[in-house]
Amino acid sequence: MAFKMETSQQKIAEKLVILNDRAVGMLTRIYNIKKACGDVKSKPAFLSDKHMENAIKHIARKFPVVDARMNNSTFHYVDAMKEDIIKSLGLYYYTFADLLDLKDNIMQLLTTMDACQCQLDISINYELTAGYLNLVVNLICLMILLSRVDDRKVVLGLFNAAYDLTHVQSEASFPRLGQMILDYEHPIRKLSEDLGPLNRLISSALSSLSPVYLRRNITANTWRNAQILSLTANPQQILYAAQTDTIACEYLSLDVMDRWIVLCTTVCHSSLLNDKIIFNLWQMSLQMGICIRLFRDEIFQTHHEIQQFFDSIKGYHKRSQEVKDCYSIALQQSASIHADRRRFLRVALRELCLFIKDQPGLLGPKILFVWMALSFTRDEVLWLLRHLSEWPSSNKKASKQCDELVDRQLPELLYYMLELRQLVAKRSDVIQRYYLKYVNGYDAIMTRDLVSCIGELNEEDSAILSDFASSISSINSDTDLRALRLDWFRFQARTSMARSTFSLHKHRKLAIVMNTNVFHLKMIDLQDEMLKETSDLSVYCFYIKTLERQWRNCLTLPSQSRYALCFARICGHFSSALHDMCPEEKNHILEKSLAICNSILDDVCQSITDVVGALCEYELRLSEQTSPSTIAAQIVTQMMRSKGGKNASAAANQKEPIHAGEESYRIDRQTLTFPDKLLTTLIELCAGIGQYRQLFISDHFFSPREYLSQHIEHKFVELIVAMASDSSSPSTPRRPSDLLMIIQSYMTVLQNIDSCVPLDITRLFNNVLLQQTQPLDSRNKETVTYIYTKWYLEVVLRRASAGHMLWSEHLQAMISSGDGNDFAPEQYTDPRELRCLAQIIGPYGVKYLTERLTWHVASQIGELNKIVVANKDVLHIARTQFDCNERMKEVIQAMSHEPKDKKGATCSAADAILQRTAIIGQIFSFRDAVHTALEQALGELGAAMGVQGPVDVALANAIRAQNLQINPEEHYQMSCLLLVAIAISIPKLAVTEAATYKPSLCASINNTHCLPLAVNTIAGALFHHHDRGDTHLRMKEFLALASSSVLRAAQELDGRQDITNNQSTLYILLEQRENSVVVLE
Repeated sequence: MAFKMETSQQKIAEKLVILNDRAVGMLTRIYNIKKACGDVKSKPAFLSDKHMENAIKHIARKFPVVDARMNNSTFHYVDAMKEDIIKSLGLYYYTFADLLDLKDNIMQLLTTMDACQCQLDISINYELTAGYLNLVVNLICLMILLSRVDDRKVVLGLFNAAYDLTHVQSEASFPRLGQMILDYEHPIRKLSEDLGPLNRLISSALSSLSPVYLRRNITANTWRNAQILSLTANPQQILYAAQTDTIACEYLSLDVMDRWIVLCTTVCHSSLLNDKIIFNLWQMSLQMGICIRLFRDEIFQTHHEIQQFFDSIKGYHKRSQEVKDCYSIALQQSASIHADRRRFLRVALRELCLFIKDQPGLLGPKILFVWMALSFTRDEVLWLLRHLSEWPSSNKKASKQCDELVDRQLPELLYYMLELRQLVAKRSDVIQRYYLKYVNGYDAIMTRDLVSCIGELNEEDSAILSDFASSISSINSDTDLRALRLDWFRFQARTSMARSTFSLHKHRKLAIVMNTNVFHLKMIDLQDEMLKETSDLSVYCFYIKTLERQWRNCLTLPSQSRYALCFARICGHFSSALHDMCPEEKNHILEKSLAICNSILDDVCQSITDVVGALCEYELRLSEQTSPSTIAAQIVTQMMRSKGGKNASAAANQKEPIHAGEESYRIDRQTLTFPDKLLTTLIELCAGIGQYRQLFISDHFFSPREYLSQHIEHKFVELIVAMASDSSSPSTPRRPSDLLMIIQSYMTVLQNIDSCVPLDITRLFNNVLLQQTQPLDSRNKETVTYIYTKWYLEVVLRRASAGHMLWSEHLQAMISSGDGNDFAPEQYTDPRELRCLAQIIGPYGVKYLTERLTWHVASQIGELNKIVVANKDVLHIARTQFDCNERMKEVIQAMSHEPKDKKGATCSAADAILQRTAIIGQIFSFRDAVHTALEQALGELGAAMGVQGPVDVALANAIRAQNLQINPEEHYQMSCLLLVAIAISIPKLAVTEAATYKPSLCASINNTHCLPLAVNTIAGALFHHHDRGDTHLRMKEFLALASSSVLRAAQELDGRQDITNNQSTLYILLEQRENSVVVLE
């Protein structure tokens, strides 16, 4: 008696759902194993171990018959490492074992459906037919992918050998696994044997696909003539819901249909190719491309693989020739057909986006247009991705079509695709509310009436439809609709079998209504799944090089650069490639998405900063045209020409300078100048950055504007620091006035960015310029403050100390006093330059500069103290007996004595004291000039003015820090004697020719005119440090000593003609000191 199959017990719908999901998970696992075994870095270490070489060769030669215990010498090392091998290769082995079980279950279900004589029609039982075809194709892809795994025999054999050595028996599934590996060495041939007997179901499914495929696989001109995807083609119907009798097939992926047709027809070639309808579909599919997708970036070279398979079959020469003809047509026509489709879709999607942005309510009735547009676009993007790397470049026929593959406007197409996705996600509540009302108000009534008219249903089938009709009449936004859709799937499976009392194929209207109901239910709770089905671009995760090439090409084309961030948004799709059956790849893919998004944002921002840098250079050239130095050079040239002679001819040979304002003269507005092009590019790039406040990628938020702000900030810093150095003289920095002009030019450009993209430019300026007032910035790099401070201290003041420069009170600047300077010091130290310096480095920078100056002064005081200690006794005498002429003569002689026995001593103690004190005064003169410049700069800005006090607190702190180890009383005595030493050394200036005071400069050649300032500052700081309240007494003591010394020197020099007499200089110094000191009052 024949066994009767109960349709309710087969659970075909549930099995199709589960097995298809498991097949995708298994594809993911096999794909990862293939990539791991194909990469030297990630493949199991045992496969590269030299000790395993003999065992691996034995396994590869004898597979699947591997007897490890009978070959002890060969598998000796395997025996030693068996536990590690089992642990390391266990994941690989049991994945193959799971694949074997999955294959058995799939074949069992396919056989069951064939035995039940299911009737498949994509337009009637869509879920059943699509599920069946997907399962067949997934099985084919799995077996082809398995055959591409390197070292699969070695992995299985090595694991089984280790398992055998451990458990004294082979792993239970190894014999069948080994046979499967051998059987699928040539997967197409073996699949043809397995699936060939099931051709009846495959044939019926593919035949039903014909009208859908023929309607979809058409040229862009046909689309244009039909005005497909256009909301304005029929304006009177714009508010009516878009519906068709095959609503689920309207957005069915062409890429999926190609896989169904090519793979299923190929493995069932003996019967399906004799069907004219299926043969026509197969031929059309082969002519539309040269490869199809297996999984992710694994490609099936259709013509090559099929031709190779047909060549192995006797009597298939004609079929093989047909494949060659299809290949030739594909090379000649397919690229241009798909390129034309992309051009059409770019315009159609732009129109859709504009309509829906303006009227979001259209998403309700016209959502089908959105799914169709997204699905069509995704098909074309996937086709382009897989053909970019597979298209033959050496073929003459193919090379003509190669240009069509380089789609420079692809970013715009991707942008509109992602915009549509975003609009659907943003307005999901509009779609949900519309279809809730639609289902409750129309679908529920129509379904109930239709079900009540059907009388052929058995009890179970009637219950399914009745419950469905009653349930959809009372649904809301929180209702779980998955059960309703599964019920319809079950109903399809039950009523599509030959034994069913009710034939769904005879009730086409019921199928159309129910399929439409399911579509409407998806619009309520499955919008995210619909987005994934129609517009998921996670495949880009496996075409990283192509992705990188496309976004870099996008940045080079100004008209497309505003769409550059669409590639960063695609990174958010990478997580869709994950599957629960392969958790180990999750971190890798998510990290890759974050890294790629970060790289894209960096590249876009870098492009913007490059354009900003070019605009800054242009703006700087404009500023230089009106700078004083440029104008002065032009005036000199004009004067040379007017004088005539050799100078005139030399001036005539000079290139005519560009005059300010010439850039504004235009002959034609349409002709873009270089800055026009730069500004256009900047606007386009900034438009791309500015339209996204945040990007959500793999549970992380990216802020493009913050990226841009940081890049511009770093670029601004780099430009400022780079411009601080003079290109003509790297060792000498640029004049502060020139640098200030450069900074202001750059700021002018950066302020214009605010009109292109919303950025806090004021905050950016504050961050950059405030960091430049510190010695090191946030990245621990040298700043302008550090550069100028170092140069002023190590070059300017060092040369001034050596006598190559002097400080002019009249000019308030350092001026050259010899030929030892390779720059003009007054161009860096005059009041205008110091004001510019103060504006650049600000109060903090001036504070840092003066602190460094003060530390130098403190060092000089330390050297003076050494001289005081060496002459302590003599100075005590001078302090107590300064009114005794004889004793003071002895003191002066002792201080003026030049030692001959000490190496390195080149001057007397008095000369050393005067020299170092003059240096101190010179430093303080420069410091006061910087302070004055800062006060003027702050005054111009309306800020608070600096207040000058009687005590230099900074110097007092520096002295305290350098003399922590000295006894306070001893240091106090040294401080008193230091003033004594300076006072009694002053008369020496009367006989020094270099000390002659020049009224025109208000200066002496050896800078001794700075002595009063040095004395006042040193005294105030020293005695403020000791805090005894006797500063005024020490000052009076100094004045008494200095006055008596000067008068005594005047008496001695009176009437002498043989030596220089600069007595007036001494009087001026004493007057300046008395006028400038505060504590005497």
